[in-house]
Amino acid sequence: MSANPAITTARPSLPSAIHADDVDILAGRPLRPGSEHSMLSRFGEDVWDLSPAMFRANARPAAFRVDFGAIADPALRRLAKEYMLARLQAPLRSYRGPCGPSTAKGTLLFLRHFGEFLHDRIGSVELARVDQQVLDAYLAHLGVDGARSSQQIRLYVDVPIDLHHFGPWVTGGGIPFLPWGGRTASNVSGRSRTSSENTTPRIPEPVIGALLHWSMRYVDVFAPDILAAREELDRLEARAAQIIAEDARRTRHERFRYRLRTWLEARRAEGRGVPIWERRPNTTRGVPDVKEGNAYNFRLMCLQIGCPQTGNLSSSTATVRMLDQMAGEMGTEVGGMDTPITLDPDTGLPWRERFDTDSLPHEEQMLQAACYIVCAYLTGMRDSELQDMEPGCVSVERSADNLIERYRVRSYVYKHREAAGVSADWITIAPVARAVEAMEALSRRARGDRDLRSLWVSLKPWDWTADYLAAQASPIIKMFRDGLDAKVVNPPAIPHVDGRAWHFSTRQFRRTIAWYIANRPFGVIAGKIQYKHASVAMFEGYAGAPHGDFRRAVEQERALGQLDDVVAYYEAYLQGDEPGGPASSRLKQEFDHVRDTLGDLPGRILDQKRLRTMLSHLGKTLHVGFLNDCFFEPASALCLRPDDKPVAPVISRCSPERCPNSCLTSRHVAPWRASIEDGERLLQGNTLSAVQQVAIAQDNDRKRRLIAHLEDPTV
Repeated sequence: MSANPAITTARPSLPSAIHADDVDILAGRPLRPGSEHSMLSRFGEDVWDLSPAMFRANARPAAFRVDFGAIADPALRRLAKEYMLARLQAPLRSYRGPCGPSTAKGTLLFLRHFGEFLHDRIGSVELARVDQQVLDAYLAHLGVDGARSSQQIRLYVDVPIDLHHFGPWVTGGGIPFLPWGGRTASNVSGRSRTSSENTTPRIPEPVIGALLHWSMRYVDVFAPDILAAREELDRLEARAAQIIAEDARRTRHERFRYRLRTWLEARRAEGRGVPIWERRPNTTRGVPDVKEGNAYNFRLMCLQIGCPQTGNLSSSTATVRMLDQMAGEMGTEVGGMDTPITLDPDTGLPWRERFDTDSLPHEEQMLQAACYIVCAYLTGMRDSELQDMEPGCVSVERSADNLIERYRVRSYVYKHREAAGVSADWITIAPVARAVEAMEALSRRARGDRDLRSLWVSLKPWDWTADYLAAQASPIIKMFRDGLDAKVVNPPAIPHVDGRAWHFSTRQFRRTIAWYIANRPFGVIAGKIQYKHASVAMFEGYAGAPHGDFRRAVEQERALGQLDDVVAYYEAYLQGDEPGGPASSRLKQEFDHVRDTLGDLPGRILDQKRLRTMLSHLGKTLHVGFLNDCFFEPASALCLRPDDKPVAPVISRCSPERCPNSCLTSRHVAPWRASIEDGERLLQGNTLSAVQQVAIAQDNDRKRRLIAHLEDPTV
């Protein structure tokens, strides 16, 4: 549509009949400390800088520059400015709240899209000429290629509806009638407003289990080596600079060669070799053969002997000949730096070769990604909240006996808050505190050099690099995954899903931890992180807190998980895997009713939504457990006492073999077998009295009867 002649040649914007050119577009908004009002953007300018109203430390200024200059048609440009100011200042707050600085850029795109459609359709952006037929054509145009979701279409449809309500704030008036008869944008676009399902995908258990395992290994095992190597490199660079400054201007190659030989002889005495690159810079190949002549780590050698340029060594035939001779005598060493490498507890071997000046920055980024993953996953913080963490944000509260009780992370909440955010505490566990400690040390140099306050800074030292990690969080997680897969090739370190590597986004961590806390306490990850501990810590202090919606998120995931588990019960029942326990007969009756109602026969495709609806009443009562599941009915629950509140089962009083609410599946057989084996070992000893032996034998018989049907359905 942009090929229309009316909007291809830029002309000065038309004057607004509503706003003067010098109107402050951020009037009434809180501004960052130090913002000069005289420097704020004005209505008449073609570029609005909204960054003074953005408080997040990781916000990139370019993301808050709203550029109207790309709109060539002056009438459309004026309409865009008036619409954007109405969205920023929200003159009708009962209709729509203000647009935030972070969404303004995208909002302009939606307005521009509608304006360009009007140019194509009616030849101008004169809103008085718009009728319902034009709007219906626009709606059809939005869905013509099928590429936009109903949620995306809703954002486009918002614009013409807004232009009716904001008519008094638009030159010439807005759309003169109520679009689509007053129907909401969600209704017009076909977007369901009742779905409680979070569309953010959960990270599969094998994937998050492996990712968390490697992240913790980086934080707890590898981090000291990486930080020590950075200190070593900083010392080398400072010492080399001092030597170079002390050298005479006409230093001869022989002097460098003498220093190099002296340094290599000292390495020979330590049993070490000539340093070569771990990976030749700017390539993806492995370590090249020394005979190629460019595998030597001249960069490290220059730092060690105070040589200003690698060319002073690599271009000297005599020096290279000397290196070839000494490499043949003393061998080579990948990396070459002095920092010793810790043994990997899983293999008993060093976790990597020694560092060099190229591999160290890569491992620093790997450590940064690991720290991010640990913090994001084990706190339930959103990306914007996590990236506003500052040095010293973790505090520890101790009990009277000086034992650690809890860890608190201090940051800011931005979602559904004013632009300045609200200070808040997150209760967390020790692994997060260790990750923050590692991140403080890792980011110290970058923060000091650029006077930054957030922990999550860009570690790349170039002048053109963005200060903060910001939108690079997802890319560094991908880099972390790829780096791990390069270390462990077959099978990959991070398991693939459906034959492909999992695509990570920052939003997935919050939803996944909520899901597993609510529904999956006994899986792979439970061996690495105590979910019960994380659940108690993360819930403590959330009630009434400004970020208390994490508790709601967990409860939503619990409800979805309960329903998923009931559906799994039903599908297993159809395959012949019948449940056991006292509640099994009630479940079978329910499942038979659903099967008969839906006509669930082999080869028939079921209406999954209807199936879930019919089973939803069971999902609301299901409580998944280690030894059994409970379809909780207070009236028949044996675990409740008269003074208990009938809201949830009391697990410590559970009677799996007697309670009418108790149900067992094949998933519960293993822990019961383990319990039986423990009893048998006790019976084989000589420490029990006759009464104790009888009690344990009877208890084992009870357990065997309980799982007999699950072990052999014919019993």
